[in-house]
Amino acid sequence: MNQYLKSLWLTETVRLIEKESGRFSDEDANRQASSIDGDLSDRIIQRAMVISDRNGLKEAQSDWLNSVKVSMIILCIISLFTGAGLAFSALAQNPVNLYWALLCLLGVHFVTLCLWGISCLFLPNESGSIFIHAWLWLAKKLSRKTTISQLLPAFITLFGKQIRWLIGLIVNLFWSVILFSALVVLVILLSSKHYSFEWQTTLLSADAIISITRLLGEIPSLLGFSLPNADMIRSSEQALSNGEIRSAWAVWLLGIFIVYGIAVRVMLLIFCWLKWVVACQRISLNTQHPEYQRLIHDLEPIPLKSITDKERDDRHFGTAFEPFSHVIGHKKWLVAIDVENSWLAPAQIAFLGLLNNSEQRSNTLDFLQQNPAEKLLIAIDTNRSPDRGMINLINGLMKKSTQTKVWFINQGRQYNNWLESLQKLNIEQADSTWLLE
Repeated sequence: MNQYLKSLWLTETVRLIEKESGRFSDEDANRQASSIDGDLSDRIIQRAMVISDRNGLKEAQSDWLNSVKVSMIILCIISLFTGAGLAFSALAQNPVNLYWALLCLLGVHFVTLCLWGISCLFLPNESGSIFIHAWLWLAKKLSRKTTISQLLPAFITLFGKQIRWLIGLIVNLFWSVILFSALVVLVILLSSKHYSFEWQTTLLSADAIISITRLLGEIPSLLGFSLPNADMIRSSEQALSNGEIRSAWAVWLLGIFIVYGIAVRVMLLIFCWLKWVVACQRISLNTQHPEYQRLIHDLEPIPLKSITDKERDDRHFGTAFEPFSHVIGHKKWLVAIDVENSWLAPAQIAFLGLLNNSEQRSNTLDFLQQNPAEKLLIAIDTNRSPDRGMINLINGLMKKSTQTKVWFINQGRQYNNWLESLQKLNIEQADSTWLLE
């Protein structure tokens, strides 16, 4: 799965979570999404990526995909042994009852094939099988963390009816492995041991058996597999030790198994793979969902938020961008969080301003989103407690700068608590001279 499809998948997961549990704390995610070039779909995806990374959804998706890969490998190994079991059961007795052997080799294959075909036609969103249920169950067991419950529903919602091609791909892959394994074991057994073949019937006549045998062997005979003649078929009502007859029946059995078993599954495997590839290329985000429509205003590009009409333009521009006009061209800035309004920043430093209320914080983060800093120094009054809001703001500022450090402008009552918080944030201390270096 390519990165774009993973992004769409996470976007749908975020939508379902927000639909059930309410909006994430998404102010910074909206800000980052609004800053990118692209249409509404691109901005919604970017918002979801920020939220996913922050809330562990991306890690949960990666963990799920890894567990799915491991479970597929395990089920493929089980399929190898299953195929070998089919071959041994078909040749369990000697002489071999030909039609019982065919039933052992192809019976379950044909039943599951018919069920899968019917489910694809009438239940395109639920065309699963025992393999799919086993695969998903094993993937969940192998997952190292609690799986986000909306991941799988989001995947199904995203792909809709096209999910049937993925299910078909997986089902036919497992059956191809089973049948190839059975073929290898059949060839080994028939090559290393003498088997006699016979047919037995109570209801059918010898002529009916001859017709069925020739009908089944007609297509394989076109591919070079030998077809026993009428005399051979009639004489095989009782097992014979004639080497030519044994060889003809063995080739007939292998031909039918390859044509009606392996070839059918491989062709379906290729067909489902091609359909799935095409489906993946056509998948896009459905922005008509109400949850996405409610994001249109929040994800407007930042420049458009500042220029809507003349009255709003003057008011918004004056509060949001004029305070930063004196620092344009600089990349080393100072900000102050919850510092008294009377505090004066060093004159030689490019000062973005005080972040003492939500409007100041939002405007400054908008500016830094558009103009990331090379160095950002955060001035802090250590008389203020390092509460969750302060810590989240510092984290948000750190993401907007290549290098970030903290400047304690005093040694107040909460100084020791701030020192502990800095260790958790993995951020160093500095003073204003750091910006001049």
